[in-house]
Amino acid sequence: MRRRLLVIALVLLAVASTGAPAASAASSGAEGPDIATLDARIERAQAHIDRWYPRIERWYRHIRQAAARVDRLEEIVALSSTDAGLIGGPGGSVWVHRGPSFRLDHANSDLRSTLRSPWARRAQVQLDTWSAYLAELVRARERALRPAPQEAERAGATAPLPGQARTYEGWATAFLGRLGAPPCDENLLIVVTWETSESTSAAYNPLATTHDMPGATDMNTVGVKHYVSLGQGLDASRDTLLLGAESYGYGAVLDSVRSCRSAKVTARAINASAWCRGCVGGAYITGLLPIVRATYVEHAARLVATRP
Repeated sequence: MRRRLLVIALVLLAVASTGAPAASAASSGAEGPDIATLDARIERAQAHIDRWYPRIERWYRHIRQAAARVDRLEEIVALSSTDAGLIGGPGGSVWVHRGPSFRLDHANSDLRSTLRSPWARRAQVQLDTWSAYLAELVRARERALRPAPQEAERAGATAPLPGQARTYEGWATAFLGRLGAPPCDENLLIVVTWETSESTSAAYNPLATTHDMPGATDMNTVGVKHYVSLGQGLDASRDTLLLGAESYGYGAVLDSVRSCRSAKVTARAINASAWCRGCVGGAYITGLLPIVRATYVEHAARLVATRP
């Protein structure tokens, strides 16, 4: 499954320890901030991202260099016939390890230290937090630009209701039916959270699956699909879970929703599967769940993309 870049969950996960902005800052005030205020906050968030990103790039570069050194030494060790030598001293001769294996041990130690670098981990948290905050600000700006309900009504617009299939909740209800799972509150919550986490523009594909179907086209280089109809998108998402039940660990997800277990249990099953393992610093779905639970109505009413 593809990696969605910006997920709101890390705002709450990291803000307490990093001092980065809370997600609620994007919507403070009775009426919310005006466009100019949001633009200023967006510019500030982007500046912080530009500040932290080079540090992460340096960390990745150090990791690549350390890993390349390990690879070179592993090749040398494989070709080497001896790793020890006899040296003399005041007390006689002793064996010391001074060959490639000795250097390989040190290279592996350096690689482990690089991977565990506390400054790099702090930089990663900061980058993820500011990126998530920026995403929330952008969404807040989009909401601020929408016409008021009265204006939309005068313009003849009709907003889909939460139960209709074009909304996240409506799609979740139909998807659960495809899986043979009940549309209980916890199941609806977890599927809406899943859709929110992806927040994709892929047509009829709110979970951003890459499963191929007749007439489907690629949305991106990873292979996430635009589907031609609501039914095709539902079938593709269903088939992704069913066909990957054994090989990708989706069986636990299916068992959880079919038993209507708590959304937290299902979130852990999704997180442990191959869907997006390791995404969002290992907090894929699980980190976002509390936020969606607290603001479910807003997320449930979001619209599923219906055109490329």
